[in-house]
Amino acid sequence: MPSLADTKIYSWTAPTPGGTGTMTVAARLSNRYDGIATDLGMTAHADASGVTAQMVKANQAVKEGLLMKMRINYRKGNKYFGADIYVPTNKVSDAIQKLHGKAWDGTGRITSCRDRIRADFR
Repeated sequence: MPSLADTKIYSWTAPTPGGTGTMTVAARLSNRYDGIATDLGMTAHADASGVTAQMVKANQAVKEGLLMKMRINYRKGNKYFGADIYVPTNKVSDAIQKLHGKAWDGTGRITSCRDRIRADFR
């Protein structure tokens, strides 16, 4: 988990759980989202004073269906890394199509993006 200094509040418009409208939601996420926030329909805020949205924690937003956890692979220098990211549920297909080649973690570039849906066969 990044330190508080390395995070920003990102807000986005999400479909309401009943599916009848939209609502504005915000969560504190890593500064690394700066390179991909506009592609995901997110707006960055330096502090909470200008945010007029329902604040949720990222894991709670996943449980409520407001965010989906996805997996990216990225290259930084000549090394490859992987990371989990949170994507608004209505932007998942956009993320898969648009995030390739975008900036991540400073000088890094995203090489692939996929969803994290897994079946539990226990």
